[in-house]
Amino acid sequence: MDFKKNLYLLILTLLILSSISCEKFEGEQTIPSYIQVDDFILEDNPNIEEGALTHNFSDVWVYVDDQTIGAFELPTDQIPVLKEGKHKLTLVPGVKYNGMSGTRGPYTFIEPFIIEDFYFIKDSIIKVEPEVMYYNNTWLEWHENFEHGAGNISLIPTSNSCDSLQLYPREDLQFGYAGASYLNQDCKVLEVSAPDDPSTAASGFDLPTGKPVFLEIEYNTNNQMIVGLFIRELGVSIITHPIVVINSTDGVWKKMYVNLTPTVSDNYQADYFYVFIRSDKEASVESPILLIDNLKLIYSKAR
Repeated sequence: MDFKKNLYLLILTLLILSSISCEKFEGEQTIPSYIQVDDFILEDNPNIEEGALTHNFSDVWVYVDDQTIGAFELPTDQIPVLKEGKHKLTLVPGVKYNGMSGTRGPYTFIEPFIIEDFYFIKDSIIKVEPEVMYYNNTWLEWHENFEHGAGNISLIPTSNSCDSLQLYPREDLQFGYAGASYLNQDCKVLEVSAPDDPSTAASGFDLPTGKPVFLEIEYNTNNQMIVGLFIRELGVSIITHPIVVINSTDGVWKKMYVNLTPTVSDNYQADYFYVFIRSDKEASVESPILLIDNLKLIYSKAR
């Protein structure tokens, strides 16, 4: 009796497993095709002013036939796609907003890389080298690359600062300068802003609400610094709004995409905005050195 019962249970189990297997795999591809993406190539868009073509794209967002496959950290050599043959492939560069791993997203100012008839080969890896550029409607409200001489640096010391930015030749570039500040025991605060010191200037940047606004910045520092916005309201009231704290980079140049969007949109009643950078000498840092370069304040105009 037990033998018959056990045999019945075994047959029932096999039938259930067979049913599940057929339901899951029948008519569906089970072996993926793969694509490899090492990095994006940022090309010149001759239709707009765009500043230095540097980037720090951390991710690739992948779409096939306009359906989301996922986001993958670069470089990646095995992005699985359950497709074979010809399909539309779209690759969008992604960044870490404010340099934070937990706030990643597509960079809205860059056109996607699209291949309408990309040929996927099952169980094979195909390398793709996506070339992208800024959209035609990207508006560069302000940029500072420190290439116009010491007397033309647009980041102005505020009344809180005891230092100003100097020109610094970048060793990692064949030609080019960065802005530099050297704090010490006698001068412990750098605070600079653009387009001017809001305590003395009546006008600043008129930034749009309800759309992405970002500040791109390259930096190399051994001392903490803050990037944020001064907000002028009612012609005279000035609000200091820190957005991101940047820590020591241990001698390495890095690039960050500072997301100004929430601050600008939350302060829709503001008259003007000013970008500011501040660094206060840390007690543990004997000789603070702050280097910054290729700042871009950008947003999109209506298409």
